[in-house]
Amino acid sequence: MPSPRWLARLAIPMMVGAALFNSAPIATADATNDAYLAQLRTIGFSWPPDHDDALIAMAFLICDDRGWSLSKDQIAKEIHANLDGRGVQFGDVVAMVNLAESSYCPVYGHFQ
Repeated sequence: MPSPRWLARLAIPMMVGAALFNSAPIATADATNDAYLAQLRTIGFSWPPDHDDALIAMAFLICDDRGWSLSKDQIAKEIHANLDGRGVQFGDVVAMVNLAESSYCPVYGHFQ
């Protein structure tokens, strides 16, 4: 029997891509969020100012997938498959996954 997460695994990359490029602004006055976004910029990511919440939401989706025991590599491959057409490099996505985990869900750091 297929995992009940098959639909989520199919939908999440599409939602992430749509959210990255079409999200409505929501206030994000949180030190963790601010630090995460600043670190993303430091490693070379750029995005329109009204897309901060989409990037934060993606970090929480990454944590959710880690909670389901997906490896960092599996998650990065799924995200990259969705964003590759926009010129995002796989190494950048790996860095994003690592940063999301260390910022929002460090408990999963011992899983690979």
